[in-house]
Amino acid sequence: MLKILAFWIVFMAHTSAQSEVVSVEFKEKSIQFSDAPTLNFLWPAKQAKATLIFIPGGEGRLGITPDRTNLGGFYGNTLKPLSDPKLTRGAFNVVVFDSPVNLPGIDYPTARQSSEHLLRIESVVRHFKEQYALPVWIMGHSNGAVSITEFYKMLQKNQREDLIAGAIFSSGRSGADFNEKTKLPILFLAHEKEQCPKSMPARAKAVFDQQQKSNPLKTAYVLIKGGESQPLNPCGSGFHMFYGAAEEAYTAIDQFVFGSQN
Repeated sequence: MLKILAFWIVFMAHTSAQSEVVSVEFKEKSIQFSDAPTLNFLWPAKQAKATLIFIPGGEGRLGITPDRTNLGGFYGNTLKPLSDPKLTRGAFNVVVFDSPVNLPGIDYPTARQSSEHLLRIESVVRHFKEQYALPVWIMGHSNGAVSITEFYKMLQKNQREDLIAGAIFSSGRSGADFNEKTKLPILFLAHEKEQCPKSMPARAKAVFDQQQKSNPLKTAYVLIKGGESQPLNPCGSGFHMFYGAAEEAYTAIDQFVFGSQN
């Protein structure tokens, strides 16, 4: 009996998907670049079919530490369920990218167009693509939408578009845009009651409309309707962050990516 119990404990230890912080070395060298590694919070899926790498908004720096065991708020409510088969298909390894440097901009987050930032994203994408040997999707929320659109343009320039399998443009801020040569499945998420003037739904809809005309691959625009506002900065809370409407958001992502799969 004890042998069976010991075997079961060992078996569960190896098969359970445990969240962790993964450090990815940044090998690009320049006097203008920080040599700090990129820390990423990972929720692995037990039966993953793809990996989702999420680029946060704001100034992009969450301050994740190596001993972190969980993330709450928007991350835990909207992203973690994509790795949980009790809430979705549980088919995504979910990675939250944490920039080791702030990504500022006075009127526009120009730091998200910098070589260092884009090369860091590439190093993280490559790391997890090699680790899991699965397609990689990138998701950018708010200012993070600038990161993913600029990253894809870099891949286009270098003819490496096949590095990623698709993108999710979430509460994207004005100015973030894909070009007319984009060939990538893209889901656009916005909230119908958005209160952040930098991320109004009409702007995301315009980007979607253009992609529908020029992009030969699957695109969709989903307007989140539920949730509630909060008495905080509207560009970092409430409807902008899908507060109270996380299920709508993660269900839309799950359905767009895996809905047609068995």
